[in-house]
Amino acid sequence: MSRRKDVAAAIENLGCQQVSFIGKNRDSIRVGKREGRFKAIRLLARGNDVEMLDLKVVYANGAPDDIPVRSLVRQGTHTRPLDLRGWERAIRQVEMVYAKRLNFRGQATVCVEGLQS
Repeated sequence: MSRRKDVAAAIENLGCQQVSFIGKNRDSIRVGKREGRFKAIRLLARGNDVEMLDLKVVYANGAPDDIPVRSLVRQGTHTRPLDLRGWERAIRQVEMVYAKRLNFRGQATVCVEGLQS
């Protein structure tokens, strides 16, 4: 998996996951503590809209951070920056809870981007 870092905006792609609209409505993206330290994250939807409900960010030390999102992320757009608890945290994984949206436009992929200070 390639990592993209935008130096001017200090945004780093942490990973992507194809989400399933059939059956489960939970997925996770493993990041790994080697990926850096972030003050906020944002989500990007590709291929289809995703109604994101909640996130659980698990930090490198195992501590969880529950973040209510409750936002429709339109295909090709991203959420507002979602602040992380504490200051510049290393992330192990991001667990997503989303609602099924019945349409016939195909699969969706959600990407997590880390924002550094």
